[in-house]
Amino acid sequence: MADIFNSKEYLSSRNAYTLQCMFEYFIALLSADAFLAKLLKDIGLSDAATGVLSSLITVSFLFQLLSVPLAGKLKRIKKYIILVDTASQLLFAAVFTVPFMPLSFKGKAAAATALILLGYLALYLNNTLCYKWGNSFVSPDNRGTYSAIKEMVSLIAGVVFTLGAGYVVDRFELKGNLHGAFGFLSASMVVVCGFNFICLAKMKELPLAESGASQSIKEIIRHTFGNKNFRNVIILTSISEFARYLTIGFMGTYKTVDLGLSVSKIQIINVAACLARFLISKPLGKYSDRKGFANGYYIGNLMTLAAFLIGVFVSLERGWLILPFTIIYQMAMSGIGQNNYNMAYCYVDDEYILAGIAVNNSTKGVFGFAASFIGSLILDYVQSCGNTFMGIHANGQQVLSAITAFLMVFALIFNKKVVSKQAENRK
Repeated sequence: MADIFNSKEYLSSRNAYTLQCMFEYFIALLSADAFLAKLLKDIGLSDAATGVLSSLITVSFLFQLLSVPLAGKLKRIKKYIILVDTASQLLFAAVFTVPFMPLSFKGKAAAATALILLGYLALYLNNTLCYKWGNSFVSPDNRGTYSAIKEMVSLIAGVVFTLGAGYVVDRFELKGNLHGAFGFLSASMVVVCGFNFICLAKMKELPLAESGASQSIKEIIRHTFGNKNFRNVIILTSISEFARYLTIGFMGTYKTVDLGLSVSKIQIINVAACLARFLISKPLGKYSDRKGFANGYYIGNLMTLAAFLIGVFVSLERGWLILPFTIIYQMAMSGIGQNNYNMAYCYVDDEYILAGIAVNNSTKGVFGFAASFIGSLILDYVQSCGNTFMGIHANGQQVLSAITAFLMVFALIFNKKVVSKQAENRK
């Protein structure tokens, strides 16, 4: 088996998958945070509405459930993945054409929402299948390290890419032509989509072995929610996701509106954060391989707590604190992102891995979106009170950060006392 993973075809496919993830990351960067916040504010959405719409990624995880019955009908998935992934990226590119549409405010808001949802629908109909396909070329004993290296490539390339994109957007904005910036972003995403297509085409076709053609809903529930160890993973990731998305979806507008940062400045901060994440990614991946993916996830949650404790004190007077907040949060995502999927491989029977990943992501996605909706209500309330909460002067994002930090303590306790003590079954 080791010879297969060392073969030329498998090595070539791993490299293509690494680059494909990099290009997909570019699309994710352009369709989130400051770039998306700029567009949503331009069409007239409030801070709260922008935060909820920015957090649609969480509820979109529900679409992964649809990939389970689809997998049972697909014997070979390469053409399917190429088609659906390309459609997803073109839909995200189309989001930035909304300001050019001859529509009313409500029409533009509806169009942006529809395009974002459709983009995520296509992405998550495909995401779990693509992840399983790409990781078929990786040795189980090296999955944590490979995930880290793959992430490092995306991060360092993303730094250069978003710096350039942020600079161009700011130049357009200084000339009073923000819509020109949106056109540039849309065109850039189409070009990136082309490179992503080439990478997927270069990956070796593999049968989606035992993908679950005969799996019933009852069997899926029994092997996921009915599996105590995996159920604990679902509980852990749901608590963590709820805590993070209570606040994180509203940070894009906080940076651009409340703190008054330009897109270029935000991207410089993001560069520092990505470099820090780059440095920690491989060591954390090796740590996860040695000590367990749940322990790697614990480190990520610990850093998330530290980030939001800093977030409590980020204000216009202490705007510089957004730098350590962003750096530590991005470092935390290295531990959380690497190990979220990897934990599924350790606690679910092999033939139910696809279903396990989809169920876990969908469940935590529901909690994440619920958190963003609750967060929007809290944000509106604090702003309606003149940025005061319980008699204390504070921005809504500061209040949300405090609640997130409080919830992360529960996630850490459950992570350490329950999930980290479960024996992993690497496969």
